[in-house]
Amino acid sequence: MSSGREDSLAWQLGLAGAACTVAQGAVHWVETTMVRQQLASVQQNMVATISNIVKTEGAPALYRGFSAAAMRELSYSSLRFGLYEPIKKVLGAKDPATTPFYKKVLAGLLAGAFASAVASPTDLLKIRAMAVTGPAESLAAQARAVAGGPARPWPLNFYRGVSATVLRACCLGATKMACYDQVKEELRRRCGLRDDVPSERYALQGAAAVAAGLAITVATSPATNARVLWMASEPGTFRHLGHALGHIVATRGPGGLFRGFSAQWARFGPYALVHYFAWEQMRLLAGMRPL
Repeated sequence: MSSGREDSLAWQLGLAGAACTVAQGAVHWVETTMVRQQLASVQQNMVATISNIVKTEGAPALYRGFSAAAMRELSYSSLRFGLYEPIKKVLGAKDPATTPFYKKVLAGLLAGAFASAVASPTDLLKIRAMAVTGPAESLAAQARAVAGGPARPWPLNFYRGVSATVLRACCLGATKMACYDQVKEELRRRCGLRDDVPSERYALQGAAAVAAGLAITVATSPATNARVLWMASEPGTFRHLGHALGHIVATRGPGGLFRGFSAQWARFGPYALVHYFAWEQMRLLAGMRPL
């Protein structure tokens, strides 16, 4: 039974942001590892990178930048997931069983692009904090350092690399929600799985989350590598997204666009599972329909 909260934007945004913050807490250490791998002059595997961080900086270093990451989840992720269903409705999608796949892709893309443009400063602060290998700096200190950059007016300094962030969000948004949505619907239709049977509900959520996690890892890796390199570099190092992508290919080869893939998958896979399980459970407790 629906409570009608599906039509409340506040409920959509609030539950999406809360679920994503829980998921980020579970995998933040993996994302820190990914960032270090992507910035390293000599490529290391995931285990070696984690070992080096713990040995030289201590285990807490794996959670550097979490305050900025939480701010990002409560802004960017709230918007990209919370706006997905309202945008689908604007596009004319009413029944999940009959909604064309392209409308799901378009809804995810539009929600992701808008959310990433709004929340790009939190992405910048998170990546800069993760990239630091010396003494940790507070979020306020990181913000002051960014604000003092060369761009005028100063708020523009917080939008360095925004085009890479938006491109990544478009790929992620178009892939993640559409894939999760479609896989669940196919399993309902082909296998007869139902959301009102707990064991079948968890099977639906788990299978769809795993599929979505793998799909977005493949789809977003080039943009993720470009975003990390651009945001962690000195201001003026890269002129635009194409410059950053070209630099990666020229210095690391085409495979450089997928550097840190194992860490990305190790983040996206568990993140998707925790996020969707938490989000669906919160929706259930709030009396809202399943995704």
